[in-house]
Amino acid sequence: MNKNLYKKIRYLATAGALSISLAGCGEEVSTNVNASYDMIDTTNEESLKNGVTQTLEVPGENFQLVVDYQCDLEENEKWTVTSDKQLHMEIRTDGVTDEKVYIDNIHTDTSICSYYAQIDGVMQDTMDDRIHNSLMLGFSISDTNSYRGINQIEGQNDTFVKGFASGYNGYHSASITEQRFLESDFLKNGVYANKISSVIDLIIVNGEETTFTSVQSEVQVSVWPYIQFQDDDQIIYRFYYLGEDGKMTYDELTPEEYYLQTQEDASLKLTR
Repeated sequence: MNKNLYKKIRYLATAGALSISLAGCGEEVSTNVNASYDMIDTTNEESLKNGVTQTLEVPGENFQLVVDYQCDLEENEKWTVTSDKQLHMEIRTDGVTDEKVYIDNIHTDTSICSYYAQIDGVMQDTMDDRIHNSLMLGFSISDTNSYRGINQIEGQNDTFVKGFASGYNGYHSASITEQRFLESDFLKNGVYANKISSVIDLIIVNGEETTFTSVQSEVQVSVWPYIQFQDDDQIIYRFYYLGEDGKMTYDELTPEEYYLQTQEDASLKLTR
């Protein structure tokens, strides 16, 4: 189990460390593995519970935007590529004085992050949210009043299936057969997270002066790296991770090993 836990840590390591193991790999590596993003680690109970909070500068203004991200998962539900999922987003200001601040529009793109260049960045879903009446400038926010929105991310729509199939098949896109892919197809192709990128358009009113500006926010949510298989009467779990050779590989785990590897203080629970 020490070896498996070590591999789990290596799987979740920073991009800088990953670039070392990818060196010398025969497959083109995504340049984005060296980028640093705020991440919700869905394999870590504390990270999943706390989510991510960002404090962002507003161009030309003396106040900031505070953006809170939280995954909305039911009990025992996992953040996977192929499932529909929700990411909650709460936005407020910090340091506003006389200004009145409105959110005009929020445009959000969700893509997949892969260690491999041909898959990395494929768009999975997109969303826009703006005020739905003509009586208000936009969603009013302040230091004490927040915008709360839900990004409903589709698991496999037609655009995403076509985009992934094109990368999956390399340059042979003319012979692509469209199909729904299994979760293991994504994991085997180095998919380790979703990246949620938002552009928040603001209207700022200060006396008789009105300013329009935008703030960008990006966060990653790690994908659950375990797959369950039924082999005759036996249940087997596969844990996917990046190997020393820069290729995706997996370990097979028994239900007991899976439980130990994924549950906090699991060893004590098993002995009770």
